[in-house]
Amino acid sequence: MTKLLSALLVLSTLLFFGQTQLKVFNKSNKEPIPNAAVYCDDALLGKTDYSGNLSFKTKCKKVEILASNFEDITVDVKKSMEISMLPLSEKRNNIDRVVIQDKSDPRALRILDEVNKRAKDNSPKSLDSYDFKSYSKFSLDVDKDSVDTYTRFLAVRKDSLAKVEKRDLKMKEKEIKDSLIEQDFINATEQSQMFLWEKATEYKYSKSFGEKTNIIDNRMSGFKNPIYEALAINISNLDRVPRQLRPENRKLFNFYLSDTLQIDGRKTFVIKFKEITDKKKQNPRKFNGKIYIDSETYALKKFESANKKRSEGDIVSVWKPIDGKWFLDYEDIKLRMGDQSFNVAKRDSVKTDSLKKGAYISDKRKYHQKSFGNYLYVKNRFFDFKLNESQKASEFKGYSLEMKNSDGSLLDQYRTDSLTARESATYSNIDSLVQKHDFEKKLNTLTQLLRGNLRYKMIDFDITKIFSYDKYQGIRLGAGVKLNEKFSKTFSPDGYFGYGFKDHTWKYGLGLDVKLSSKRTSVFRIDYVDDVFAAGRFSNNMWDMMMRINDLNLDIHNANFYKNQKWGASYLYDISNSLSMKLSLNKEKQSALFDYQYKNLGNSFDNTSATLSLKFSPNDKNIMTPSGKYTYEKAFPQVFMNFEKGFNALGGNLDYHRLDAMIIHQFRSKLGYTNIKLFGGISSGTAPIWKNFEIAGHRDSNPDKWYQNINTPSNLGFTTMPAGTFYADKFVGFKISQYLPFRFKTFGTRYSNIEVEYQSAIGDFKNRGDHQFNFQVLDHNYQEVGLIWNRFLGRSFGVGFSYRLGYYQTSEFKDNFGVKLRFNVLN
Repeated sequence: MTKLLSALLVLSTLLFFGQTQLKVFNKSNKEPIPNAAVYCDDALLGKTDYSGNLSFKTKCKKVEILASNFEDITVDVKKSMEISMLPLSEKRNNIDRVVIQDKSDPRALRILDEVNKRAKDNSPKSLDSYDFKSYSKFSLDVDKDSVDTYTRFLAVRKDSLAKVEKRDLKMKEKEIKDSLIEQDFINATEQSQMFLWEKATEYKYSKSFGEKTNIIDNRMSGFKNPIYEALAINISNLDRVPRQLRPENRKLFNFYLSDTLQIDGRKTFVIKFKEITDKKKQNPRKFNGKIYIDSETYALKKFESANKKRSEGDIVSVWKPIDGKWFLDYEDIKLRMGDQSFNVAKRDSVKTDSLKKGAYISDKRKYHQKSFGNYLYVKNRFFDFKLNESQKASEFKGYSLEMKNSDGSLLDQYRTDSLTARESATYSNIDSLVQKHDFEKKLNTLTQLLRGNLRYKMIDFDITKIFSYDKYQGIRLGAGVKLNEKFSKTFSPDGYFGYGFKDHTWKYGLGLDVKLSSKRTSVFRIDYVDDVFAAGRFSNNMWDMMMRINDLNLDIHNANFYKNQKWGASYLYDISNSLSMKLSLNKEKQSALFDYQYKNLGNSFDNTSATLSLKFSPNDKNIMTPSGKYTYEKAFPQVFMNFEKGFNALGGNLDYHRLDAMIIHQFRSKLGYTNIKLFGGISSGTAPIWKNFEIAGHRDSNPDKWYQNINTPSNLGFTTMPAGTFYADKFVGFKISQYLPFRFKTFGTRYSNIEVEYQSAIGDFKNRGDHQFNFQVLDHNYQEVGLIWNRFLGRSFGVGFSYRLGYYQTSEFKDNFGVKLRFNVLN
């Protein structure tokens, strides 16, 4: 018992002396100050007791002390502290000196509402035209204030490592390789930055011809060839409203009108904002930034944002008025991007770094970590503004983003200041490092993931062909490969195969793309396919990769499939940045794989058809790359249309017309984000069921278990509708989803939001008796409403439910109810 008490006494003593002891008293009368709050950045460490005492533990070098009716004070952290605070004069009424209520200032909110109301009038896009240029510099380096310390540390470390005796080295090959790469990187960055990228850009706008962005020149350290996907990255507020000003984020921040200043001879409102996290532990006078608003035009004049932790980074954006419109003038961004840590021997006078795994040193030492923060620095400067000058249509031809030069030879004309010696050394040092370890190939592999491909050298693997599941095939495993531009800039063969473990059948396809232009999409294709497809599926021609991925689980409860052997030829062409066209000619042999007869013609048909597909996306932003067109900014509206004609000629025995169309629009209002889809189709003539339309359902028609009502959302499907049940030769559907204008936190750091949706569809079938199988005609309005909690409990998926309404509603709750899981990778 005595030993136990002794151990507890020692532990208590260690805990007590390991903490900082603070005493706070009134400077005027030496009386202790109770309930004084002590903050490290924006985190509450504790409050003093009635004797003015507090014990706390922190890694912060400075803390801020706040007490009612006393001046705030910031002090250095020591083991023992006695702090006197000056009483606050009753005349002091500055917003920085009062304990702020936990709600926004109504005056500040009224000003922000006016900013949003006048945003279009203040925007440069309210002009007839404009043209300006920019110089951007992206660099990754240690904190600029720590460069000299970092350089000296690496020099001493290098000398010390040379003297350390290594023995019993038992590292794996991969560990040795990683260690060598790490050491090469450290050596390369001793006298240079870790990364440097410069870019000179021209921005053009015309009400008549739209937008055009020209990359005048750019150079990226380490990469001889441009990273096209990165060229589209715009780390600035050029066309974006800071998230703090968006109405849907109003509940995430508190806003306070703090001052009115004269800036550049113009009266300016200053609004401070504070992110709301843990209301009980937040420093009430610790702000996250300031918003400067021009009092005459209510335009955003300046924006300052700092991370909750002072060392994490900050953003400063400044706008200036030109002929009554507000253009971004300059921007500086600093963001923390992790750390470099070194194990340093405490007893070693030269502070040598410890060796890697499996290495030993001759004497036993104790180590501590020496860390240097890595920061991304972004510098944007804008100049050469020209307003309302005549623009030529030829200047806007092609895609919205084009690259004029990529060797860096023109950059010196646009730099707003000269490169430092450390910056200049970055190009040569990092170029050598990247070339030595072949990082460019690894980066190309990552950029191909944006297109839905896994790249290995000259081969691209299609991730959508690896795994799928439906009720007819069961689990389907396979692979899809395509030879990319590294094989040939003109010819691109491809193929895929798949095996269904329920139907025990192999499926495959082969094709060849012939690229006819390097300036825009112009591709001739021939292919052969022997595969199975769901009957009556809505056309997905011209859909992008993410839309296709959203439909991967569409047929999980659908068994109505048909076999299709097809020879085809097509031509895909981008008429403009906004309008794409595809013309296809197909010769097919099709047969039903379910119990089906069409008229007296049986269930197998030869089909000769031609299809014209169009996509119109007036606000998309694209760039041409060696891998093809890349849409770096998907915008709305989007219009899709397909017209297919079957010919009773050239061996075909079907004569039909099939037209389908879809319009997708998304916009923001005071109610939040709204998504609208209007879609429909019509089919006529001699057309089997798969040339008509299945109104896609997600649930099993005869569920045995409750979990069979759980599914994942798709583009156009109904959560509560039985799969493979409703068909139509003409129909129209409508889907609207509304993201409510607020976000909230539950667990973790991620914000959740709530989405409400409604969808309906109605159709008809003129000659339903010609199709002999068990199905229903959607001749009444099918309706369902739903609710989705996105990022459920701060996780990477959403949970929602839908409920059937109207004519098709049954008396059984379980028949009308459906649950869905939305994974972020699919959304």
